[in-house]
Amino acid sequence: MKCFFKYLFLVVVFCSTKAITLSQVKNIKENVAEESNQNTSGSCSDEDDNVSSFYSDDMSFGESLMAEIFLGIIKGVSIVTVEAQRHVLSDMDKYPNLISTVVGVDYGTNLSALTLTPSLRVNWGIVASDLRYSLIHDYTGSLKSFDWQVFILRIPVDIVKLNYGIGFTALLEPNVSYFESSLGADVHLLKNRLNVTSNYRWTAKKTEERYRQEFKFTVDYRLVNKGEIDICPMIGVSYQDYFKEDNYLFFNVGVKIRFCGNDR
Repeated sequence: MKCFFKYLFLVVVFCSTKAITLSQVKNIKENVAEESNQNTSGSCSDEDDNVSSFYSDDMSFGESLMAEIFLGIIKGVSIVTVEAQRHVLSDMDKYPNLISTVVGVDYGTNLSALTLTPSLRVNWGIVASDLRYSLIHDYTGSLKSFDWQVFILRIPVDIVKLNYGIGFTALLEPNVSYFESSLGADVHLLKNRLNVTSNYRWTAKKTEERYRQEFKFTVDYRLVNKGEIDICPMIGVSYQDYFKEDNYLFFNVGVKIRFCGNDR
């Protein structure tokens, strides 16, 4: 417990030093709107040319061959994924948290801004899906979005799970969406009581800079166990960068409630 409060004090002091360089939600929204307007004007100017070329040019033999190869690769990956899923689910005692639903909420601050992130994650073998609501608020306003990693591939290696996901983030104001990918790792320690999670998210580029890049590191500990329900307090640190202009460093605290299957 003493170590926890020492860690809390050091992180809060460090975050407070970052409060001098105040990030602005207002500036992020303006950059999003400007980027959206650039993409809209560019797509409209080329629309007629794209439509005419699409209907006038027949697909060449090489393009047809590449399409067949691509479909073959997709089919092969699907078959391998299904077989891997069957294999992992048949040996659930070896890997923790193979089947679970995790409901969480965490609050973060750097003394000049705050973030609130409720989330829902469903794990099923080597696949998962993660949905969260993200709120950032500072003295210039609020930035709200729904972030959904629709498909996450999990590769279990002993006590470690490597994750790669694809999905999107949808801003509520302005109404703009971005394709988003994620890469991370989960480490399960102390007989699955202590979980260390690291995750990196990045959006696809629409112009020269990405809308958002996010690094997050959290540690949660199973404090209460009631049957198949685990209650886990969580602490962590997150860093978010928007268009390489505005960034936030948050200290996070929260709780995760994990509903486990028969994979303990």
